[in-house]
Amino acid sequence: MVLKRNKIRLIALSLLTILLLAGCGAQKGTSVDNKPLKKLIVGYTPQAAVLTEIAQEQGYFKQEGVEVEFVEFTSSTDAYAALNSGKIDIGVSFGTAGPLTVINNGADFVIIGGQLSGGHPVMARAETAAAIKSIQDYRGKTIATPRLYTPDVVWRGAMYDAGIDLNKDVTVLEMKSPIAVVEAVKSNKADIGIANNVVYAQAKAAGLEVIGWSNDFYTDHACCRIIARQSAVEQALDAYRAFLRALIRAEKVRKEQPEQVVASVQKFVKTDAEATKALVLEPHQLYNADPNRKGVLAMWEHMKRIGYAQEKVDISKHINTELYRQALTELQNRYPQDAFYTQELEQRYNAQN
Repeated sequence: MVLKRNKIRLIALSLLTILLLAGCGAQKGTSVDNKPLKKLIVGYTPQAAVLTEIAQEQGYFKQEGVEVEFVEFTSSTDAYAALNSGKIDIGVSFGTAGPLTVINNGADFVIIGGQLSGGHPVMARAETAAAIKSIQDYRGKTIATPRLYTPDVVWRGAMYDAGIDLNKDVTVLEMKSPIAVVEAVKSNKADIGIANNVVYAQAKAAGLEVIGWSNDFYTDHACCRIIARQSAVEQALDAYRAFLRALIRAEKVRKEQPEQVVASVQKFVKTDAEATKALVLEPHQLYNADPNRKGVLAMWEHMKRIGYAQEKVDISKHINTELYRQALTELQNRYPQDAFYTQELEQRYNAQN
């Protein structure tokens, strides 16, 4: 009889072990509420995807119900091609002017959120920097700029507004990339460089000085927008909304615990601690997930005014603010006492959209 009871206990223990292991297996690939994770492949440039990197390292994506796979790009053109072909699901750090250009040329892309506003440095060698006090001091100078990058469009728009003729009053060197801008200024081929935040550390390492920021030309101008294929968004609304909830939460922790999130970003950008800290905490770089419809349309008007685009499509139909609106509302309902969600972000959304 004792042997029989022991045998029964052994069988029961074995069944319990199997059930526990099965339970552990069920938790793999699930969110905190035990729902299966939806996967999104995200194209990014490390130095321009701070909110996305924070969200990943803080575990927000999985908590919100989405699993993220990162694919790094050094070329915006390659990123657009990958997004268009479905090799990636989202692009998070490829400016505003570029996406607007490919949308205008027929790409089925939609802007669903933001990553960064402003934050692009204007660089010069020390001997030139001392003489630049205002935009009027650009007259007679040779300026290197990365054509069709967002800071390029912002700078050209500001020159237009200041009455400076780019064909007569300055010499413009159109460069293929921001790093080429840094090299042109460093080697004395250009007096001033219109750079972007991705090459900020390299420019400083090269001994160049910051003489201004793109925000000085247009306050809080839209930059890195989050883009996706319209058809893909329509088929997976929950996944894209979860992605935006995670970014909004990342924005909150960056604001409230800035020093603590530097390490999260450093794992992606692979720079030393001081360079990463400068990237994450630079006050001119405004990290927020809001789509900023008004800012995007203002950028589009700049592009048309300076001759960069002739309108072929209605850009306003390629800006989806509702997805972000829903994501923010869901967080407001979850955290009704948190003024960051219920007041600060609510007011910004109403002002920008």
